[in-house]
Amino acid sequence: MPQVNDTVHIRFSLRGLSGDGGGPFWQTNATIASVAQGVVLLDGLDRQVPASVTELKRAGANRWTLDWEVRTRP
Repeated sequence: MPQVNDTVHIRFSLRGLSGDGGGPFWQTNATIASVAQGVVLLDGLDRQVPASVTELKRAGANRWTLDWEVRTRP
């Protein structure tokens, strides 16, 4: 279970971009600010962002990964 002050490595990828190879276009780290009712609040971006605990994948002691897919503009 994620805990406050754990590190989350966030990988952003684009959906619908042909030839993107499936890899992330941007990566960053954030820190878990709080955990409550199945939601973590991530700190380290321009504002605090919520994410579901079920989206996190364990990456070691006190470390998690989170893959977010961003939609392209039509």
